[in-house]
Amino acid sequence: MEIEKTRETSWKIQLKNKNENIELTSVEISGEVRLIKLRLLKNGDFINVEMKKEEFFNFLSLISAFKDVVIGEDKILLTDDLIREDLESYKKIKEDENVYAKIEPQISEKDLKNNEVKELNPEEWDPW
Repeated sequence: MEIEKTRETSWKIQLKNKNENIELTSVEISGEVRLIKLRLLKNGDFINVEMKKEEFFNFLSLISAFKDVVIGEDKILLTDDLIREDLESYKKIKEDENVYAKIEPQISEKDLKNNEVKELNPEEWDPW
């Protein structure tokens, strides 16, 4: 006989209107997420939706696709702005490149070979 442990993780998201919430709950049985619960609350009324893990991933894909459709143009503009900023930063770095001096390492390979590092003994530090 095997005992199945159940664990629920819930997030309650408060919307701007204090009487409106979204609750997301995952139900984990024996270490595997099996069920996702979505609850929409408004003024004491609520709607519950329960989905298996696969159904939730399909729902998440639809929400993500909807976000891409709604945001659309803004996403491209944001990317262009980031590219422009990166180019400006790159130009600034190139201009400043000659300002910095090259710092040589203080220890050479020869010194490392001469000062052989004693290997760690696993019995001294292994916690298991």
